[in-house]
This record gives sequence, C-alpha cells and structure tokens, in this order.
Amino acid sequence: MSKKVIILRHMQEKRDDHIARFLERERITQVHVNPAHGIPLPADSSSFDALIIYGGIQSANDGSDKPYIAQELDWITHWLASGRPAIGICLGGQLIAKCLGAQVAPHPDGIREIGFHELEPVSESDAFLQAPAHFYQWHGEGFTLPDNCELLAKGKQFPNQAFRYQSNTYGLQFHPEVSRAVMKSWFEKGGQALSITGAHSADRQLQDESRYGALMENWCLDFIQDWADRW
Repeated sequence: MSKKVIILRHMQEKRDDHIARFLERERITQVHVNPAHGIPLPADSSSFDALIIYGGIQSANDGSDKPYIAQELDWITHWLASGRPAIGICLGGQLIAKCLGAQVAPHPDGIREIGFHELEPVSESDAFLQAPAHFYQWHGEGFTLPDNCELLAKGKQFPNQAFRYQSNTYGLQFHPEVSRAVMKSWFEKGGQALSITGAHSADRQLQDESRYGALMENWCLDFIQDWADRW
C-alpha cells in the first residue's frame, strides 16, 4: 500500500521543489489542503501516514484575524498528539512550535532573513546536520524552542533553526526545499521584500544559489528520504 501524506499549503500555487519531486519519485500519495484558499483540512486524518506543512506570508499568531490559522493550530495539535510524523517548514515550523507551547515573534531588531545564511549543528554527532552549511531563508519571525524538543541547528540572527519533537517530527525555520526556479518566482511575487532590513539582493541570492544550491538540495533529499523511511 502506498504511503499517504497530507501537504498543508498556505500559498495558492503548488510548487515544483525538491520535496515535491521526491514525493513524486517515490510514488507517495499526496493530498493537498489549503484552508487559506478554501481547501479544508480533513476531518478524519486516520488514513494518513505523515504531514508536511509549508510556509506562507501568514503568521502563526494570526488566529484572531484569520480563523483558518486558529483551526490549523487546533488540527496540528491533534495530529502531534497522535505521534505520527510531521515536518514544518518556515511558517510550518512556527505552527508546530506554537502548538507545542513555544513563542513565535519577530526579531527584536526588526531583522528579516531573506537569502542564504550559514547554520551550525548543535551536535556534530547527530545525523541531522554534521557541519556548518548554508540554507535558504525567507522569514521575519522565529520561534523559541518548545519544551521536550531537541534543538538541532542554530543561526546567528535567529538562533533556533531546527528542532526535533519525539523521534520523527521536525520544525525547520529555513527552506531546504527551494529550487532556483522557486527562488525566481518569489522574486517576482514578493520582490518588494528584498528592500527591507536583512534581505539579500536578488543578484546575491542567485550567486549564492550557484554556490550552495546543489549542496542544499542533496541535504534536503537525504533528510526527506531518512524521514520517509521511518514511517
């Protein structure tokens, strides 16, 4: 029987990124939901093996203004209680962190991370990240480390970059899934963000993608393969 994963999206378009290509290659059944655009979360998730939560322009703190965010937080909390695997990326990681009791907030100096930034492993003996590496970022908020979670990667400006909950749920602040094509689409749709504090220029981002993109893709594929092998 094919593995079956829920893809929780917050932006309207589906993405041809590293994770999407992996799931297609492995013939893992994907069911896409997007409450922000009228595609609701399943009332019964018992037939699903895993959950991937993508990022978006929303905040995990938007529940009072965007009722679907409050619904997502409640739904994700129940999913986590089931013990089944999950990955949250950027906003997705922040949603998981908030469900586990952490705080999600902007940088106190108003800094955003947009572009490639170097992350360091917390423990080089952990298979998650064994040496410093550059990963793609596009965010203005970060999360505190939830209780009963293990910090896996740290950054200079937003210190908490990845955590593990139980054995197979991960919250990531960075975007390992982003391909060069996805980057360019973000420049077109959100290019105004490149003028704010902490954003790298489009030219610098493309140059850095040439330097770090293949290494990030390989890391992402190794990570998602290991994750999927365990459910």
